[in-house]
Amino acid sequence: MYYVADVNESECAKYNCKQCVLFCPEPNTLMYHGTKHTAWVNYSRCKGCAICVYVCSELLKRNCIQMVMMTAGD
Repeated sequence: MYYVADVNESECAKYNCKQCVLFCPEPNTLMYHGTKHTAWVNYSRCKGCAICVYVCSELLKRNCIQMVMMTAGD
């Protein structure tokens, strides 16, 4: 079991800021969907560092991303 970032897309779409994508240290992990105006996570690439959660929740006070538990079969 391990943690990965999970974006609340309906909440994220309200802001259209893309800041989490800019701060993610792992390439092609936290992406931005241009037509939906929301970030999304490639779960298989997420290392669980939670930098995106810090940026979204602590710095920007938007709370659109949380860490969720994944199992090897997910």
